[in-house]
Amino acid sequence: MPVKQFGVCPMKKTAYDYHDLQQSIDSLIGKFGLQKTIEVIDSLTSNTELTTQDKEKVKLLLVFIISQSIEVFDLKEDNFYTSTVQEYREARMCCYFLLKKYTDSSYAKIGESFNQSKRAILYNYHKCDEILSIPQFYKPFVEKFKILENNTINFIAKLN
Repeated sequence: MPVKQFGVCPMKKTAYDYHDLQQSIDSLIGKFGLQKTIEVIDSLTSNTELTTQDKEKVKLLLVFIISQSIEVFDLKEDNFYTSTVQEYREARMCCYFLLKKYTDSSYAKIGESFNQSKRAILYNYHKCDEILSIPQFYKPFVEKFKILENNTINFIAKLN
């Protein structure tokens, strides 16, 4: 079953270069003008993390990441928090990593949301980081993670 990305066209190419970036920037400038394009780019670069002051947004992000990981990893929602099957563990690991990366929540606070210890979140965060550092050995996981991360970034941009 193909996975639909949030706000991303599935038919677009996956490898981009600076020429593609320049064409996209030129298209933005043509559509919005130079000043508005700069404002949009500044907004995107400054709004990629949620702080604990944005409690409601962090809660929304948590729910979104969990629901997206269930969809991307093709899991059953009822078993998400408790299953020891590898796909479920990997999906939860992605959630921990993305929540830590895109919020200023502590490991302990993230653990509370998943009924896990600070130590478990810390371990899984570093394990995910290690896996992502050698993507050639974990291609299926990395592909799913990238979809989940792209969807997360798009969601944060829309929240802000």
